[in-house]
Amino acid sequence: MSKPIVPAVIPASLNELRNILGKLVFSPEVHVDVVDGQFVPSVSWPYDPYGLPLEIKSVTDSFTLEVDLMVEEPLPAARDWLLTGADMLVLHVESISVADFKRFVDDCKVSVGIAALNDTAYADLKPYLEVADYAQVMGIAQIGAQGKGQDERVFSRISQIKNDFPKCPITVDGSVNLTTIKKLSLAGADRFICGSAIVGAENPKSAYLELREAIN
Repeated sequence: MSKPIVPAVIPASLNELRNILGKLVFSPEVHVDVVDGQFVPSVSWPYDPYGLPLEIKSVTDSFTLEVDLMVEEPLPAARDWLLTGADMLVLHVESISVADFKRFVDDCKVSVGIAALNDTAYADLKPYLEVADYAQVMGIAQIGAQGKGQDERVFSRISQIKNDFPKCPITVDGSVNLTTIKKLSLAGADRFICGSAIVGAENPKSAYLELREAIN
């Protein structure tokens, strides 16, 4: 079974998101990062400029839509994106308690992943992994931006999860490119979120196909 490559976007505006998604029609999935300027220093649409996720629904309906909620209040944001048709949601350990996360997963009709900063102890992540549908490990030290160098701690995080939760699918987000993807795949990653390596490429489709070919 092939391992999915998923283009990622941090939308500076509604129009930019529409334009980028229009160039990604070759991909069955897209990953949209939303940052509120509080959970991480950077900020994106729909926080600034302010907007409503529903405004993009007509465009995102043609994709399997994953939304990574790098926000201080993930539950209201999650509800907004569910109304927009999100198929997968990623929440972060640092923004939600284990009890609230479990309740959300139990009530949610879509797949819910959990992510944690590499500075966050694995012991703090582990209780969330017991209820999450999948894990998203971070390939970079500072989240909320694209084009950053790889954080080597991603490999120990993959190994820990594979050891304790062998059936838990692992997505890698951050610094996934032609230089890093093979090693990440061999380490046990199952799915790859690619931002600048695809969206920033001169020919996004060619970059996507090259990445896919590298591991499948």
